[in-house]
Amino acid sequence: MNEQLETTLANIRTALDREDIVLAQKLLNKLHPADQADAISDRPLQEQTDMLPTLSVDNAADVLEHLDEDEAAEIAAKLPLETLASLLDEMEPDEAADILLDLYEERALAVMEKMVSIDNVRPLLEHDDDTAGGRMTTQVPILHRKMTASHAITYLRNSKPDSENHYYLYVVDKDRKLLGIVGLRELITAKPSVSVEAIMNSDVIRASVDDDQEECAKLMSHYNLMNLPIVNQTNQLVGAITYDDLVEVIEDEATEDIYALANLSADSDLDVFSPISMMITRRLPWLFVNLGTAFLSAFVISRFEATIAKIAVLAVFQSVVAGLGGNAGTQALAIMVRGLALKQIEFRHIWRALGRELVIGILHGLAIGIAVASIVYLWRGNPLLGLIIGLATFGNLLVAGVMGTLVPLTLKYFRQDPALASSTLVTGITDVIGFALFLGLATLYLPYL
Repeated sequence: MNEQLETTLANIRTALDREDIVLAQKLLNKLHPADQADAISDRPLQEQTDMLPTLSVDNAADVLEHLDEDEAAEIAAKLPLETLASLLDEMEPDEAADILLDLYEERALAVMEKMVSIDNVRPLLEHDDDTAGGRMTTQVPILHRKMTASHAITYLRNSKPDSENHYYLYVVDKDRKLLGIVGLRELITAKPSVSVEAIMNSDVIRASVDDDQEECAKLMSHYNLMNLPIVNQTNQLVGAITYDDLVEVIEDEATEDIYALANLSADSDLDVFSPISMMITRRLPWLFVNLGTAFLSAFVISRFEATIAKIAVLAVFQSVVAGLGGNAGTQALAIMVRGLALKQIEFRHIWRALGRELVIGILHGLAIGIAVASIVYLWRGNPLLGLIIGLATFGNLLVAGVMGTLVPLTLKYFRQDPALASSTLVTGITDVIGFALFLGLATLYLPYL
């Protein structure tokens, strides 16, 4: 954020603090809608609700689109029905649908009755948020195959289609079945008399309304698409996902995976300002799971109490072995979960992936094991103790790599989310095995220590 913008935002907030609405509005009107959203995002809800209607309808609609989804929903719940309806009419259908879905059913129905563009929004309400149908916009520029290039250009000029992206034009038949796609550049440069059908590309990458949003994002990324047409079960064009929708999908999926790897719910909508009660209900269950794995590790350690009592220094190095194993397991796990998410890994690749991780585990184990053994020897002056800890580290790193590969694949096989539970399981397994290896070897060679 540049210095001038920061100054303007600070001045707006100062004006609002002084209840100088006129000055705040004057400064606000000079900003881009995204910056306007930033300016009011941290204000009290009532103040946001009062400020938004002071902007022009199209401007206020843009600001509402740029606000955080939860924040936009809160404002929408407080705005007068007529005001909200006019704002939703100005918004892209997919954005308007998202807000309607966040409202109480009675209020949503009341607003829909007052909306002019409800016919463009209603189809989107029939689909889940995380599907192609829930993400798409219904306002897409379409051409009929028998149109000439000249006729098509005239049609677009007169109809002025309200679409987020005009670079791609979709060609349909009389039943609106998707036949092909024409780039705007190809249309403009074509001979006026040539038919749209003659210049269209019939090999169209498309998705179904019921496809998961993540699959759509992968298609767009893989084929470098600005738009992805969405069809129903009979191949009728019903909408398109645009590049800005793609950014939102990537953000949502990345957030989901990050939370899942942290042992939070895969559908978590938590952020730093979420209600405390929500924070507790979402996070506490996984802490109980971790508690179980921690006590399992403690049980393993308890089986070697006599050994630890005789050689107290062993307790000093327990965390070294467990910590290295846990980190190595997390590394392998992160790579595997990402590979599964991006469809880089399938079950037919399991032996190849496992073999690679075994080699990596051996090399990591040798390097880190030798380093640990050397440090312990130099520190304690006991070569056997260094050897025991080095061997335990080697074994734990090897196991960590294998578990980081097998656990997510196993969970995937049983139709469980590998990102959600893998971290807890891999960490628990590596801790148990690490302690067992370290203390077991120490017990075995106890007379010589």
